[in-house]
Amino acid sequence: MLLSRSCDTELDSVQKLLTAAGVRSARINADELAFADLLVDPNNRTACLAGRWLSPTVTWIRHFSARAINGTGAPAYDMFLRDSWQAVADELAMISGAAISPRRPGLLAQLLLAQRHQVAVPRTIVTTDPSRAHAAFQCQRLVIKAADRHFVEAAPGRLSGVFPAIVERRVLASGPCPGPPVIVQEFVEHEAELRVYYVHGHVHAFEVGKDSPATLWEDPGRVSVRSVAPPPAVVAATRLLAAAMSLTYGAFDFLVRDGTPVFLEVNPDGDWHWAERKARTAAVTLAAARMLADLNRELRTGNDTRPFDLLAFLSC
Repeated sequence: MLLSRSCDTELDSVQKLLTAAGVRSARINADELAFADLLVDPNNRTACLAGRWLSPTVTWIRHFSARAINGTGAPAYDMFLRDSWQAVADELAMISGAAISPRRPGLLAQLLLAQRHQVAVPRTIVTTDPSRAHAAFQCQRLVIKAADRHFVEAAPGRLSGVFPAIVERRVLASGPCPGPPVIVQEFVEHEAELRVYYVHGHVHAFEVGKDSPATLWEDPGRVSVRSVAPPPAVVAATRLLAAAMSLTYGAFDFLVRDGTPVFLEVNPDGDWHWAERKARTAAVTLAAARMLADLNRELRTGNDTRPFDLLAFLSC
């Protein structure tokens, strides 16, 4: 069972591979739920959606947000509608044998966890007044980013971005009046920036080149991506943090400084098509489909844990 949105092309690709491999899947899109007919029977671990009974082995929730549901125009009812669907979406994962959920520690919790496991992180503060960062840091440049997700969905389907920015520390001495809390971090000088995908034990890495943190969204044509063999230290840090956060899937961001990985954050529903398209590979799509096929087979057979060679199957 896959919970996302109708525009999730990555899950489209994964579903096609699963279908070709004979693995059945069902899709629940948040932007198509305003009048959906649903019945959940937790005792039998089944659900009936639009007249179709489902008995899911694996549920993957990514990009599912009740904010995408069109409302009626009555604010109180619409809030209740969206909150109810969000709660039930989370509970749907509980009737599956395995769940891949976007629930994750917040950024500060991620950084503290990394420190406890001796993985390097940038010096970080949270503040409602970025000008206070002038006294908190000694470095020349800083990175300011959202304390939560960098996309805001003020109305269903209408996303606004609040993207990270690199600023000179000196310009923060006379900043604006206090506003929403933001993350302020030291700018880490580095030799490489890596996007690393952890997929059910497998690690796939891409080296990313861009002018600024916001370039990926504001001017993607200026972003360069190439598939690389991840350094052993990056692989070790990725697997260590994935295990510590109980992640089956996650998109990790690292900087490499003097050969040492510096952990920035992990997104448990991070996109991968943008990296695959530029690097001309489908490695993560194949790994995601293989992950679901393996979990499905393990749960159906009970003890068969041999990995399913999806690429070999599709090449037959």
